[in-house]
Amino acid sequence: MNRRAVFVGLSILVLLYASPWPAHSQPGPKVGDPGPLPPSPPPQVGSTTQTVTINVPINSDVSLVHVGSNDSFAITAEGRQAATLLLNALEEPDEVKAHEDAVKASSIYDQIIPRENYGGEYSALQWFADYIAADPAKRPSFLRDPQVAFFFHVYGSDNFAVLKEYLFRKYRLREIGDEETKAGQDRKVWLEDTILFENPRRESWERSSELLKRLDVKPGEKIADVGSGPGYFSFRFAKLAGSAGRVYAIEMNADHLRYIEQAKKAMAVNNVFTVETDGKSVGLAGIQTKVDAIFLCSLYHNMYAMSTKPERDSFIASIKESLTDNGRLFLVDNGLVPPGVLPYHGPYVAKELIIGQMLNYGFELVKEDQYIPQRYLLVFKVKKAQVAQDPKNPGAESATPKPTEKISPPKKRKSAHARHHRT
Repeated sequence: MNRRAVFVGLSILVLLYASPWPAHSQPGPKVGDPGPLPPSPPPQVGSTTQTVTINVPINSDVSLVHVGSNDSFAITAEGRQAATLLLNALEEPDEVKAHEDAVKASSIYDQIIPRENYGGEYSALQWFADYIAADPAKRPSFLRDPQVAFFFHVYGSDNFAVLKEYLFRKYRLREIGDEETKAGQDRKVWLEDTILFENPRRESWERSSELLKRLDVKPGEKIADVGSGPGYFSFRFAKLAGSAGRVYAIEMNADHLRYIEQAKKAMAVNNVFTVETDGKSVGLAGIQTKVDAIFLCSLYHNMYAMSTKPERDSFIASIKESLTDNGRLFLVDNGLVPPGVLPYHGPYVAKELIIGQMLNYGFELVKEDQYIPQRYLLVFKVKKAQVAQDPKNPGAESATPKPTEKISPPKKRKSAHARHHRT
């Protein structure tokens, strides 16, 4: 049976400015007799809305939005087998046996990455297996990137103590004793988040360098990396912005910010500044500065799918307040992929849904780029105030007042920075 694509039209009401008149209601049809639709009321001076219709392609039974669970990737039999072999390689004193176990682990990852965990932790764990299996003379080539070298220092120091701890906790390969406590769960989350963010092979699936080219960050610019995690993009922005620029790594997790501070010192980076936030806003209010760009990577799907309207209103308002007059909002997220295309195994949201919502919030889409099958880039700017004309006096123009948003205090719940595959 042939698949047929269905397009769902989303009518988005874009608020332009506050109306001084009450809205007109349309009378409903009589029961059993739909009759002709009544004519729309004539446009008024100060009319508040225009309708934007966005077509969302539906060509499968897959949902348009998927957030997933807190446990990033489920444990499978083969995933556990590969992790066990990697742990054996880390603990095996016999170099020949350690090499054999590392090679076996890497071979299993080759098989399961495409179908189980593309874009997740498997490629990072495979990187460690390949490092152990490599000729000792070639191992330094694994650590040429200073950011990768620091990540290796954290997970590989003291005979790979932190990497072993992660394998113990994630795959229950050994009991630690605090697994059911909040401290133990928080530790597991931090270890996994850091591996997902700082994965030395992240470039292989995300094409991070291609994304950075499309952002076109200029020397001297100020960039806010919101939901920075341990700073994967923050340090890359620091290179692009140069010594005259500033990068604000904004994060709720204090452990991630400590990692960034330690990495800054190790790599002698002076233009990255850490900002701890509660997640209710971008987090720059206390800095009292405006930025040229705000960057959210694999994060806005949480805001779209999990936040209440007051929470989202407050967060979006803080974005507008934090951008310069010509500032850009970079939203990078994961979308649906056609059948047969290798997907990113994580949360996603159809980009048309985000575009429609941001139009409704008073942004304009200035760039759209699907630079790999599962990840897209949307660039927005705040829409400039428009000029209204009085139809009775076409020559007279009056500046359209900006919309007044009612911002309700957000409830205490998971914020936009909640952890759901933020890589």
